[in-house]
Amino acid sequence: MASYRSSLLKVTVATVLFGSAPAAIRAIGIDSVALGVWRLGLSAIGMSIILAAGRRASFSEFRSEVARHWRLLAAVGLFFGLHWLTYFQSIKMASASIGAIGFSTCGVQLPLLGWLFGFGRPRALAMIGVALAMAGSWLCVPMEEGADGQLLGLLVGILSGTFYAALPMLHQRHAHLDNELRTWGMFVFALPVFLVMAPAAEWSMTARDAWLIVHLGVVVTLLGHYLWVQVSTELPLQLTSVLGYLQLPAALIVNFLIGEEMTFAMAAGGACIVAGNLLALSGPLHTAKADEVDELPGDAALPLTVELENGDP
Repeated sequence: MASYRSSLLKVTVATVLFGSAPAAIRAIGIDSVALGVWRLGLSAIGMSIILAAGRRASFSEFRSEVARHWRLLAAVGLFFGLHWLTYFQSIKMASASIGAIGFSTCGVQLPLLGWLFGFGRPRALAMIGVALAMAGSWLCVPMEEGADGQLLGLLVGILSGTFYAALPMLHQRHAHLDNELRTWGMFVFALPVFLVMAPAAEWSMTARDAWLIVHLGVVVTLLGHYLWVQVSTELPLQLTSVLGYLQLPAALIVNFLIGEEMTFAMAAGGACIVAGNLLALSGPLHTAKADEVDELPGDAALPLTVELENGDP
């Protein structure tokens, strides 16, 4: 019982941390490119320290392992970098709430991408979940005059979810590699996505911006991910999957507390998206491969296991 309570406490802390990310991104004065460089840089340094402290292999052995698997690490980093770039842009263009809602469609995109790349046909509940999430996304867009930026921000947020949804396929194909190595590679190889645009970025920042960057790069990404990995190990996967989607209401609550408008339609749309995600990813796991998938760090620790039906459509 004590261990179960400890897990629930970790879930609560991690959920609040992930939920605070959209509001922090919205509040930072620097642009998306500079934010990405700073946040990935801090996360990469932190992960390098963790990797160096925990690995028994020598530096030459580590370098050789990276050289053998650099294509996978580069692919994971590319998709993760594009996910962060579009996620930042969505929040900057629209609002923290719209960005969080758009990205949260990741869960219903997982079965569709899995079907596209040969992981099997989605279940009927998954397709219902897709339709429910699409309806929820439409409800979340303000319909008053001048809402074009909100709609565009939502679409960019959905694209961010698409990039993030591509990551599980890569991780499932290469689950034999060390989780910490893949996490390190995800941060390090995502940096070039932002560095190519760094000369045109706005780098000036206030003291508040600096503290928010530390919060995003160290507290949210490293601490939040560390807690979430422990939780996903201690609790049943199905319970972890349900708890993972609490980040969306947590983000909406945090955004509301800092002054963003929360309409009834937006709250209803967010509820539809959460329900659609749960339908898309509900049910028992049916392959050992799915059991080996690791949780990914990010602004929302969405469950990565996807139940798909094998066989011809």
